[in-house]
Amino acid sequence: MFLDFSSGSIYLAYYIETVADPLQRCIDLVTGNAISTVLGVAGGFHFVGGFPETNPIAASELKFCGRVYIYSDNHLSSTELDTLNQVAKRNGLLIEYHGPDWAAQRTQLEKPMAFISHDSRDKEAIAKPLVDELVKYPGCTVWYDEYSLKIGDNLRENIEKGLSECKKCVVLLTRNFLMNRGWTKAEIDAVFTRELVEQKSVILPVWCDVSKSDIYSYSPTLANRVAAQWGKGPADVARQVYLAANA
Repeated sequence: MFLDFSSGSIYLAYYIETVADPLQRCIDLVTGNAISTVLGVAGGFHFVGGFPETNPIAASELKFCGRVYIYSDNHLSSTELDTLNQVAKRNGLLIEYHGPDWAAQRTQLEKPMAFISHDSRDKEAIAKPLVDELVKYPGCTVWYDEYSLKIGDNLRENIEKGLSECKKCVVLLTRNFLMNRGWTKAEIDAVFTRELVEQKSVILPVWCDVSKSDIYSYSPTLANRVAAQWGKGPADVARQVYLAANA
């Protein structure tokens, strides 16, 4: 049961494991006493919420909006979903059914749109400002070490996972990056390998106060790629990266 104090409403979510007749299980949930039983608990809460300078709202004052989410390991056909929605509507409910197909799509969407490859010395001045601009775009998930890693994570495994799953790899080509023969070199080599295997372009280069001859000395292949110019500012670079990643 979810209590939304901003709208003064309650909505519900249920999980259904693998069963022999998932449609009937859902219909039983909609027509039985499962919903009223859960809603009966709301009046027992003494929690009070609200925003500063607004009237506080008690949990017992919230109203059920009729929306029920069903998360399930079972697939329902379009005909079965129509039947479920019709039964729910007759009972004054709005059903959102999320089965295995929805879970697979959600997982795909949660994969990072862009991996940010950068030298650690450029984190505060370049990498973080770019990430902060990118995440403003809808659905723009970013693999960025500061946000994507937590204590105890295996660094190499997580970086390789990010590099293999991301849609694009944004490479922040600075003087620090070009002189780095450690992690950044390993990352760029891994992305080049991925491009060879998948036969498609993955790298989105960003030039940060470097010349074409600097890039050519580091990698002739990179020197031949159209790049965004950091001199135009993080907002403009983020716009270019977002458009290129979704082209």
